[in-house]
Amino acid sequence: MSLLVHELSEGREPVLTLAEIRNLARVAVLDERGQFLASDLGNDALERAVSNQALNLKGGQASTVIVNGVTAVSEKVTRETFPFWKEALKGRDDSWASWLLTISSPEQAQGKITRHILSALGPFTQPRLPDSAKISLVPLNPGLGRLFVFGDDDLALETAAIAARAGLKVTLVSANSLEMDLRSAQQVGPFELRPLSDWSEMNAEALEEMGFKSGVAVLVTCAQKALFMNLLNQYQIGWLGLAGEAADLQDEPGLFPLATTAALKALGLVAAILDRS
Repeated sequence: MSLLVHELSEGREPVLTLAEIRNLARVAVLDERGQFLASDLGNDALERAVSNQALNLKGGQASTVIVNGVTAVSEKVTRETFPFWKEALKGRDDSWASWLLTISSPEQAQGKITRHILSALGPFTQPRLPDSAKISLVPLNPGLGRLFVFGDDDLALETAAIAARAGLKVTLVSANSLEMDLRSAQQVGPFELRPLSDWSEMNAEALEEMGFKSGVAVLVTCAQKALFMNLLNQYQIGWLGLAGEAADLQDEPGLFPLATTAALKALGLVAAILDRS
């Protein structure tokens, strides 16, 4: 979403692609040349087809491609829609929960789709829509809470993926993301990655740019926690856990602190995070 709004603010016409893979919404943003700016499609063949399709789209035009049973809808977003996407970004950041609703109906002109932003300040039920409409409901902010994971290890990666699948809005901050199997993890649950070249880069400006604020849940797994814990403690954090190499002796959080696998330990951590909300 941030990338899409940035491209439009620069006067360009990016391509937005939506797909559903194994009951998970997948999103990609491409530039005007069909190059991926961001993608969690997780499928090389689908990404090639989407990239080729993007090159032939005109402003405001939408098109569908099907690869191995997966349907992806791409639209070349025009500069005239900038106010809409700016409002969508605001809804993602400020609302209790928000969704991007895309509707493609048989009655519409070929190559045209309709989008709406649904935002809520409390619990929300999915709207009733005509049976004839093909819809895509992408959570921009699922409403179960915001989690920041600071770590470089498998535990940080597993927790980010499982928490995102459970419905948390997750940002994984890592100084060693190149060593992570990010594509596999983001197929479990989509989360935002914020790479650092070094943990010393962590400062108040960086946190603010990430959207860090009072009330968020925080998990720290990296041994270099001393470089930024004082900074985090300046906020009223809703839940704070120190696990893995960052854990204090005999005081590791989660339901399974003695688990021998990162996946099981991550599952216990996510359950503890959800329990506090």
